[in-house]
Amino acid sequence: MPPRPDLSRTGATRTRRFPFRLLVIGLAALVLTSLGIFAAVNPDLSETDGDVQVTRPTDRPLRVLFVGDSISYGLNAELQDLGFRPLMVDALAEGGPVQEFHKNRAGATTRTVSRLVDVPENLDLAVVELGTNDVLDQTAPDEFALSYRSLLDRVHTESPGVPLVCVGTWGSADETDAYNDIIDHECAREGGAFVSLYDLYLIEANRGPAGRDVFGGTSDRFHPNDAGYRAIAEHLLGRISIR
Repeated sequence: MPPRPDLSRTGATRTRRFPFRLLVIGLAALVLTSLGIFAAVNPDLSETDGDVQVTRPTDRPLRVLFVGDSISYGLNAELQDLGFRPLMVDALAEGGPVQEFHKNRAGATTRTVSRLVDVPENLDLAVVELGTNDVLDQTAPDEFALSYRSLLDRVHTESPGVPLVCVGTWGSADETDAYNDIIDHECAREGGAFVSLYDLYLIEANRGPAGRDVFGGTSDRFHPNDAGYRAIAEHLLGRISIR
């Protein structure tokens, strides 16, 4: 993932009560679904038998943290709202208000992002999407493991027992990639669920094409496009049960 300008969103929070842009996104989904490109991104989470069990509070918004790189930022999507993170927040908000916290830094390694993120208290769900830049930068596996473990420890220190979703790297095969093995191991150590993206990366329609004007600059052949981000959102939501 080549270096890019500082695309971080420091200390960003927002509360969703009525996801108005779902109407626009839903119309786009209807067209693409008719072509067989992808399924709906807003499953009934109350009926999903996911690996991560989340309890929705009755007295306050659902508090969700996203930590990631340019994939979490939505780079290459036509609009920022079409990245997987906003799509997930909108889907979660279908069942009640959501307060989102996020920290994204394009081109940054896990160590860098971990130092930048301010982990809030009383979280109900944490989604960590890091490691792709460590693969590209060839971060030493031991260093990567230490940084990843430190971040997860901080999350559980501030919010003990918060359910974790640990997203695999974009573009790396699971069985042969040391970084995904580390993510899987460290996430399991904290009681979280590892979710691989490799099968989605292999679908060429989920990436590129290069040279388009998109959110964050000019598109490339590596990052997800709108279809790719929707597929990621659907995949992650399928691993979460809201109770």
